[in-house]
Amino acid sequence: MAVRHEVENLIRRGNIFYWRPRVPAAFTQCQPGSRLSLSLHCSDHKKAQIIGRKLNTRLAELKTHSKEAMSKQQLQKLFEHERDKELERLDDINMMARRNGRGGDVVEMELDLEAGWACQLVAKFGSRVELTLESGCAGLAYLLNNGVPASHIDAIGTNYRGELAIARCPGFEDGIRRLIYNFEIDDTVANRQRAMSKIFEGRAAALLDIEERHELVDKSQSEFTGVGRALAPVPEGQAADTAASDPALPASLHERPLPTALIAIPEETEITQLDLTPRPAVTKKSASKASEAEQRVVAVSDFEQECEKLIANMGDEWEPATARDAMALVRMFKSVLIEHGVEHSGQIKQFHIGQLRQHLNHIPTNWGRSSRMRIMSAPELRNEGEKLRLAAEASGTKANVGLASTTIRKHFGNLQHFLKHLKGHGFEIEEWTFEGLRPRKPKAGEVRGKQFKPSPADIAPIFSSPLYVGSHGHLRGKRRQPGKQVFHDSLYFLPILFTYLGPRRKEFAGLHVNDIAKDGDGYVIILRTNSIRGLKNVQSKRLLPVPEELVRLGFIDYVQAIKQLGYEALFPDLFSDKTDNDPGDRFYDTFVPIMQGALGENMWDRAIHALRHGMADTLKQAGVPTEVIDDISGRLSEGSETNTRYTNPAGLPLMRSALKHYPVITSGVERQPLHLLPWIEKKQPPPWAREGKK
Repeated sequence: MAVRHEVENLIRRGNIFYWRPRVPAAFTQCQPGSRLSLSLHCSDHKKAQIIGRKLNTRLAELKTHSKEAMSKQQLQKLFEHERDKELERLDDINMMARRNGRGGDVVEMELDLEAGWACQLVAKFGSRVELTLESGCAGLAYLLNNGVPASHIDAIGTNYRGELAIARCPGFEDGIRRLIYNFEIDDTVANRQRAMSKIFEGRAAALLDIEERHELVDKSQSEFTGVGRALAPVPEGQAADTAASDPALPASLHERPLPTALIAIPEETEITQLDLTPRPAVTKKSASKASEAEQRVVAVSDFEQECEKLIANMGDEWEPATARDAMALVRMFKSVLIEHGVEHSGQIKQFHIGQLRQHLNHIPTNWGRSSRMRIMSAPELRNEGEKLRLAAEASGTKANVGLASTTIRKHFGNLQHFLKHLKGHGFEIEEWTFEGLRPRKPKAGEVRGKQFKPSPADIAPIFSSPLYVGSHGHLRGKRRQPGKQVFHDSLYFLPILFTYLGPRRKEFAGLHVNDIAKDGDGYVIILRTNSIRGLKNVQSKRLLPVPEELVRLGFIDYVQAIKQLGYEALFPDLFSDKTDNDPGDRFYDTFVPIMQGALGENMWDRAIHALRHGMADTLKQAGVPTEVIDDISGRLSEGSETNTRYTNPAGLPLMRSALKHYPVITSGVERQPLHLLPWIEKKQPPPWAREGKK
């Protein structure tokens, strides 16, 4: 067993002392909370204490002074790495050129030289300045002074603009970060700039080294290497210093003047030297594999395909509505990323997640209900929100702009699923956090007061509406107008079910004709997953008694009629033959205007969901135990383990007894002869259906 001693991080296992410190959080490339483990190879207590204290001091120095500059040795190693890598790539290209019969083609050599001088310009002048290579440009003077033929300036300019675009790409900076980490260099702005310069300098050196790679080319045919080409004079001391600093430089670079950026850093320049403990050696093969793994990314344009894979992975855990919400979020996130120039997952930063959060504050609240808005880009959607805001300000009303906190929480939950999916499949993506972005979950006490809980007296006016006493016709607008026709459909029966049983909207809107059964005491509704819809969770699966008032008003006759017509859905009027619509949403759209007309100014928010709260509150005020109310509502009672583990849900006799405490508020509704909607009776497509996205 390890024994700790007076010196911090010093432990003894057997007779040998070990130094085991935690890796400081400042070393971001190490796994948080990880430890170093170093055997001191000694058993003497005093000697181990001395060594342990020195190691603790050195660790503190590294933690405090971790922003050191790159040394000349590190710069040289970085330069050699990039040069060798580019040489390998060019050798492969040259081999293919020879295979295709272009090994002695002077054009191939000149293409390399043009690209080499383009890289040299980026290395020399940096990526923040864009050279025009026109008269008066420092870049043009630099090329001409180094003997570059004027006839190749335009081609070099084209290459230069391409290399400059690469240098300015966010993905290139990420590659630099990984590269300087592999060379044990601190990640600072200055070091990244030095590394960028050395990378392009290395590429230039490789491209300009043409002696061996293009040995078959007749160099007298090229203006670059012809005998008559002008050479810029080079000071002898400078050439000697350069040759001495790197005797392995190609002969072609010794013969012609070297660009200034390839000259060694003057000795009088003071640069802090790094003194880092070397990391364990990594073989070239394993380093190559690690680099490939780090660079595995998924294009932003392919995010929707990845979301489809996520949906397939979730399977039955996600309802179709949840899958649609996830896809909508991914499309929105994709649009925000494209707006900010992000091309793949490796370029996603915490900043972009913050931009998504701000985007949600400025888009129309009901953007998802508009087919026109659903295809808009992120800027277009925000512009639409701004139009609504200006119109509301002009009229003195509240603008329907910005998503509710609960909706934003849902979107960030889906974003969490998607980002974890990418990370789990090995795609490169930066660590993220939703802290400070995702709205907090409301506390239980706050939630209780937010939702209105209608009493039976508040709900009763609904059952005096034209739906129950007679309407002008069966079409949507005419159902709100007084008349003499009473139709039996979802608009007639579902409000009664919602009032007396308090279910979730989709649970009853998606009932199957076989979900209605009979036991010894009456009729029963079987809530289970069917071919039409699933259930929210395990406790949603339950048996509920059919209210006696519903039986009195002809519900069982209606069930039999629908079944005999061959329908599977108990309320076929809620389903389109042209789209995979949500029956609960269809009921909401048709019923809420009728409800608004019946209640007038007394209309409450979250119209249908409030009926669920109203049923639970009415039973509680009547003394029904909350555990029984939860079983009726399909919720899981929290608190006592007896409720959640040791007992079954309330049975039908107990539920029937509890539901008798809800007052009968439909007694004024007279039973009418069964009258189905004409198009339902004739099994015709719904008149309201329209083409949409499947």
